[in-house]
Amino acid sequence: MNYVISIDIGSTYTKGALFSWQEGDNSFRLESRAVHPTTVDYLPNGFNEVCSQLTSLGTTDLSGVPVYFSSSAKGGLGIAALGIVPALTLKAAKLTALSAGGRIDKVYAYKLTKRDVSSLEAAPPDIILLSGGTEGGNEAYVQHNSRILAKSEILSKRSVLIYAGNSVLADEVEELFSSRNFEVHLAENILPELDRTNTDQARDIIRDIFLRRIVKGRGLNTVVDKIGHDPNPTPFAVLSLVEAIHEVKPEFGEFMLLDMGGATTDVYSCSKAVKSLESVMFRGLPEPEVKRTVEGDLGMRVSALSTYKVAPYLQKIEGMAEFVDKVDKDTSYLGESKQEKAFDAALAGACVGEALRRHAGKLRRVFTAMGEAFVQEGKDLRQVSTIIGSGGYLSKIENFTIPDVLKRTDTPDSFLLVPEEFKYVRDKDYIFPLLGNLVKDYRLLAVNTALESLL
Repeated sequence: MNYVISIDIGSTYTKGALFSWQEGDNSFRLESRAVHPTTVDYLPNGFNEVCSQLTSLGTTDLSGVPVYFSSSAKGGLGIAALGIVPALTLKAAKLTALSAGGRIDKVYAYKLTKRDVSSLEAAPPDIILLSGGTEGGNEAYVQHNSRILAKSEILSKRSVLIYAGNSVLADEVEELFSSRNFEVHLAENILPELDRTNTDQARDIIRDIFLRRIVKGRGLNTVVDKIGHDPNPTPFAVLSLVEAIHEVKPEFGEFMLLDMGGATTDVYSCSKAVKSLESVMFRGLPEPEVKRTVEGDLGMRVSALSTYKVAPYLQKIEGMAEFVDKVDKDTSYLGESKQEKAFDAALAGACVGEALRRHAGKLRRVFTAMGEAFVQEGKDLRQVSTIIGSGGYLSKIENFTIPDVLKRTDTPDSFLLVPEEFKYVRDKDYIFPLLGNLVKDYRLLAVNTALESLL
């Protein structure tokens, strides 16, 4: 019998699983699971407790079992994305950051203002992703934004700058920030042409920074020394699994994954971005077939307060304010009474509903000289046939229903491109993040196990 352990350090809980398999098997067998509140002050404590529970199983010798792990503690790296045109370079910057496993805290288009810089200085992000201009295109906006950033104290505090814009300015940008001893990285232009993105190099740099900061800043260096390799960013691990399902099992069809945690709500979609309709004109960059968005203000515990503020209807529920205050102060608290469970259900509905609304594209009716037509912005999800719920809450709640945002509350001239007829299933053992860690070395086993775990 072969064994492997996978552990994920989340913002609220650290969870792990022991999997086994024999030669010739098509999927893993889930031997056991373990969960422990994330020890935020020193992450290895929770990690070691979970690992200890998984390796203390009767007479089985697990001393040499390989261990894979990931981390999204505190919601991952915060990124400020700077571009020029919101529908082009700024969107490319957001896609780059999200596909790397980061979260978007701030976005800025065109020229930075003094007020913008003050906002960044008040809450410096981990990474500033500076982009703008196709190859040989606009230079003025990048030059302005570079100079105003270099004069501020943002990068001297904690932020790292990645430049991924018009390569004509790469040397100038590097010299400007390096002369002030700021950490700066150069990547290939993420939008070399108006209709083509190039995100791979910038995404790799973001992931490297994540690994360096998460390992150095939160005590995980001791875990790395013990295990012998770096952690995955949790969103990157889940995205790897989603991509693998899409590639290995195309017969599964177009699907979405909702991964709702304590700090963020992530949405993954695998579907064709645009349907073949002659009367539809697409506006903006082409959407990727596999897409991830993350909402850092939507979560069940660490982000409960911001979720409460985002969803006005929550503020009308009697007792909700007191419950949100309680879980905001104690992020490991689980609702116990019937009323508190109802509060949690309302929070979950707000997280999922708002996250889906932001992820989906829109179709807008317009009238031209040729008659009625439609303009599409974003991704068309109407043909998605399966929605998967994952994360601590969605994995365990049997009767959760997708919020009314998917019941097509359209206007005569605009509507969301959300799934119309779909089956909702859940990652009942909450193992998708754990299987994501194993995709690289156990691709087929991880994919089959993931699909078999759905209920």
